[in-house]
Amino acid sequence: YEVVAGHVWRCVCAARLLPRDQETKLQIPVDGRPRLRPPLPPGFFGNGIFYTTSTASCGELVSNPLEFAAEKVHAALVQMNDDYLRSAVDYLELRLPKIHDIARSENNVRCPNFGITSWVRLPFYEADFGWGKPVYAGPAAAQFEGKGLLFVDAESEGSLLLAITLLKPHMEAFEKLL
Repeated sequence: YEVVAGHVWRCVCAARLLPRDQETKLQIPVDGRPRLRPPLPPGFFGNGIFYTTSTASCGELVSNPLEFAAEKVHAALVQMNDDYLRSAVDYLELRLPKIHDIARSENNVRCPNFGITSWVRLPFYEADFGWGKPVYAGPAAAQFEGKGLLFVDAESEGSLLLAITLLKPHMEAFEKLL
């Protein structure tokens, strides 16, 4: 995941033709359930998703090898341990009266930033409501500019699909880079 997310982030920066010194953030949702100690129980009903962010300049991402971007993604993910997540919950409890100040929106991922979510482990294709297994499980429509979604390709075992929303000129350049 780290290598794929890093590669996509690099390609998005290159496709957008951003200045080398432009700061860019990669926002990644993380399931906090298994990271909390003790972990949330299997039947926990509620949101256990936290967001982590990696930051770099566009020049750093584009000019360094893929390993640089993958390491940035890795560093953002490993920091999401029990202490960090509990600190985040404490912060949210303090800020709850002013939640609109910290709420995520499409502005968090628009250019020059990017957000990527993985649905790879979600068992969509195991669902059967009496009509057989799903033919397609993925996004129904584009969310907004600067968002990517990785999910399983049911047609090709072991393959992934990437749904991504970029501005048209950036998408045309992105297709050539990926």
